[in-house]
Amino acid sequence: MNLRTVLPPVVVVVLGFGALSGVQNTGFREQIEATLTESAEEALAAAGRSDVAVELTGRDAEVTAATAVDALVAAEIVGDVTGVRTAAAYGPGGLVPPGSGTTQAHVAGEDEETGETQAEPTASPEATEATSDDGTDETTDDESDDETSTDDSTEESTDDETAEPDREPTRKERERAQEDLVEIPSITFVTDSARLTKDGRRVVREAAEVLEEHPEVEVRIEGHTDSVGTEAHNQRLSERRAQAVLDRLVELGVDADRLTSKGYGESDPLVVPRTFADLEQNRRVEFVVTR
Repeated sequence: MNLRTVLPPVVVVVLGFGALSGVQNTGFREQIEATLTESAEEALAAAGRSDVAVELTGRDAEVTAATAVDALVAAEIVGDVTGVRTAAAYGPGGLVPPGSGTTQAHVAGEDEETGETQAEPTASPEATEATSDDGTDETTDDESDDETSTDDSTEESTDDETAEPDREPTRKERERAQEDLVEIPSITFVTDSARLTKDGRRVVREAAEVLEEHPEVEVRIEGHTDSVGTEAHNQRLSERRAQAVLDRLVELGVDADRLTSKGYGESDPLVVPRTFADLEQNRRVEFVVTR
């Protein structure tokens, strides 16, 4: 058979299938982007943030808001949408680093889990001061009683603290806490960053629940990376990831005095890296009971 006769039609067929596949892939990707964009906008609208712009590239979202804090909160909401892989926050100054502005969002009364703004507490009429006709302030009898009650409760609290000093956990308590912490799944981050993934945030919540079950122990959060990249970069990344987990635990209610963090970079691998699975195994955050 003459190859010169057969080869051209074969090439045409192969190129035709390649073009058709490319068109199908492009259409499928656009469909995914449109569906995720609609879902993200619905989630933002439900949280009262319809003024936030969201743009999807594949499964990666870019969220733009009027302030850095609004952008971070909106990115958290979009990041929790099923199908969205990552959500980057953009404010007036450009990309907002993960973790910045969190305190301001909490001060403003924002509930991070629901994305809803909590109402500011209002003072009850009994707790306010009555103003007399001549413009002077008069303290009501109810308020005087409240002040007396407050003083009494303060004294009782002080007495309780004196009676129950900080207790050293027993060896069995430390061992039980360490066993429970080891059972926690791996905490994952967005590639080459200290931003927790959706699954990563879920696992940190599990860690917070374990720590609540063992309030007597103190823990060091240790960050480790794989050996891809420079040692200096991996060292900084491990420190940032360990600190990110610590900050998230504090946000979830764990006492900051019980926690410390440290990064080890690529210096302490679990296994000798020979495969991609080995690299993934070496990327980890560990909880070590120190007291």
